[in-house]
Amino acid sequence: MKAFVRFTLGLCALVMGNGALAAEPALKDMTLYATGGAYLNPHFMATQHEYTVAVNSDIAELQIKALAAADDATLTINDEAVAADAGYTAKLEVGVNTYMVKVTAPDGMAATYAITITKEDIAPVVAKFLKLTYTDPDTKTVMPYRLFVPENLDAGKTYPLVLFLHGGGERGDDNEKQILANQGPTIWAKPEEQAKRPCFVLAPQARNVPDGGFGITRDAENKLNLARVFELSQDAQMAMKVLQQVMAEYPVDTSRVYATGLSQGGYGTWNLNLTYPDVFAAMVPICGGGDPALAANLAQKPIWAFHAEADPIIPVSYSRNIIQALRNLGGNPRYTEYVAGTYIKPLEHFSWVLAYQTVEMREWLFSQKKP
Repeated sequence: MKAFVRFTLGLCALVMGNGALAAEPALKDMTLYATGGAYLNPHFMATQHEYTVAVNSDIAELQIKALAAADDATLTINDEAVAADAGYTAKLEVGVNTYMVKVTAPDGMAATYAITITKEDIAPVVAKFLKLTYTDPDTKTVMPYRLFVPENLDAGKTYPLVLFLHGGGERGDDNEKQILANQGPTIWAKPEEQAKRPCFVLAPQARNVPDGGFGITRDAENKLNLARVFELSQDAQMAMKVLQQVMAEYPVDTSRVYATGLSQGGYGTWNLNLTYPDVFAAMVPICGGGDPALAANLAQKPIWAFHAEADPIIPVSYSRNIIQALRNLGGNPRYTEYVAGTYIKPLEHFSWVLAYQTVEMREWLFSQKKP
């Protein structure tokens, strides 16, 4: 089902000098499409000409579709001619984005509707993540990582921890991309989330080399190759070492350590849990997959997996197969598959945008606890 909001109004009219009625230029329908939805404030009315919209930091674009009240009227958005059935793609920058929807009658009369779209600035949340590195004492390999520490820690109290494993596009050594690219790590650290579910958030960064990443999805020429995705990668093993160090240094509730990740990190989430099934209380892998032959390791693990049916990068079968294997073993994993046609931009691989918006998932995750 497409995520959208639609508001419809009838025609407005003006009284002409000769007493006849003429249609006033107006919109009778406006639809906004965004991954997860976008909402006009206030609700659309033909007589209301100013609107605001708020979207998360990981919404790169939304589409505006407007329909004039009169068939012979023309539409422009930010001075660009737009066909009613085509819509207009708004590319969003952080902060305020303004779009002017103008409807013009054949006689030149016009009406303008202003839409102010505010894209969330995640920088204040990111700034609260410590910027650290881990050096393996044996290999001397270095892994950058970011760590969010809950404010005002209570002495003697322990807190849950969320381990986030990023996708292939965030590999590197800048210690930035893995927490800026999407809401995978930052959703848990927002003030409103911390007020309800205070926790640590750990976001390591994998190497940008052919076999680098929390899942191995590239060959020696750095081209997509899914032949080795069920292997536990070197970066995933390093992430486990970083996690162990953080758990030793901070008051982490070891019965409530959670793993989540997307794409390469989705594979990494499955592989870490399959290899270390006793470490994590629950897991949320997104557009990845696990080895069905090892499903017995996780038969009773609380799992909520996500994938888009039309994912063009990681075939949905990788999630379907491990979920079915778990169910065949008597497991009860939760699985959300976004059907083909669901509005996910810039492409259907980005199912993590919808997944991390899911309040029920976040509540479910924090309700899980190891015995």
